[in-house]
Amino acid sequence: MLPVENLEIYHSPKIISMKHAAETIQQLKSQGRSVGLCNGGFDVTHPGHVKHFESAKRLCDVLMVAVTADRFVAGRKGSGRPVYTEKLRAYMIACLEFVDYVFISDFKSGVEIIAALKPSCYIKGPDYINKTTPGITAEREAIQSVGGEIKYTDDPPMSTTKIIDYIKTIDTPTLLIAIDRDGTLIKNNDFLGKNNNWAQELELNTEVISYLSYLQTKYKTTKVVVTNQSGVARDLFTCQRVEEIHRHINSQLALKGIKIDHWQYCPDVDKTYAEAKKNELTFNQQYVKEQTARKPSPEMVHLALQQLKTELSSFTHLLVLGDREEDEGLAKNLKAKFIDVKDKKYEELVKEFS
Repeated sequence: MLPVENLEIYHSPKIISMKHAAETIQQLKSQGRSVGLCNGGFDVTHPGHVKHFESAKRLCDVLMVAVTADRFVAGRKGSGRPVYTEKLRAYMIACLEFVDYVFISDFKSGVEIIAALKPSCYIKGPDYINKTTPGITAEREAIQSVGGEIKYTDDPPMSTTKIIDYIKTIDTPTLLIAIDRDGTLIKNNDFLGKNNNWAQELELNTEVISYLSYLQTKYKTTKVVVTNQSGVARDLFTCQRVEEIHRHINSQLALKGIKIDHWQYCPDVDKTYAEAKKNELTFNQQYVKEQTARKPSPEMVHLALQQLKTELSSFTHLLVLGDREEDEGLAKNLKAKFIDVKDKKYEELVKEFS
């Protein structure tokens, strides 16, 4: 379901409990008024729903709508559904002038709701008129058993599932994001992993993570982390430690809705650099190379794309997020937009690339 903050603000006096709904129906019927009942998931309220309720109101004096609880919609529609929580779905329907009352149904089927509430009529769309499936047959029998009747609107049906499927076909700009690790994705910038308590030392950069979440809503993103890890060449930690850290960060990001598509790191140092620093630093010669994939070389990005079975030309936009000159150099080599994230808040990052 779509995450929504502060659900408490979505309320309406039209939204009542199921117990109150049953009592209200009996009171209205005793006054000689007919009560119509519509029942369904009504996920992503669309014009078809609105027209259905408008037509349903013409078939009764008072229109009541039962909104199926989240767990039953998820069981019937599958992964990712409902898009909106039951409370939001009820709120949207309650805002419609044709609807008099709304309640969240804690029943799996319409048969159970009819038996519990005993409305004057049960209202379905025209696509159910000639259906003889077990579900609609049971509903016809249920409304008859409580002294009511089934009625049908005459509006052309419109499917939420088909609308969602159509939205999925709309072309969304594709964005490749090459992300530096230390100082960018995480705040740590001093050879994370050299100490055994690295998991306690690790600090995610929440501003950058919020920005990545924002970009995911605007683009179809592919996110690769490319990081120079010369600490391996300096024997501060091993490749296994680097990969362990990446798995840990990955799990933390997943909790925040961020998926990194590939992690690529270079454990090597250039031979010329090692020679210049030989009096200051000790290097593991296994990782001292004539030529490396270290940034600002774009090689790590290309290696990541090979693993993902894609290429630069597949993306409409290229972006590099980093905090160092080597990251800016990588952006130049990729002909990508560069954003220096150092000391920047989420709002500033949004303004730099929209």
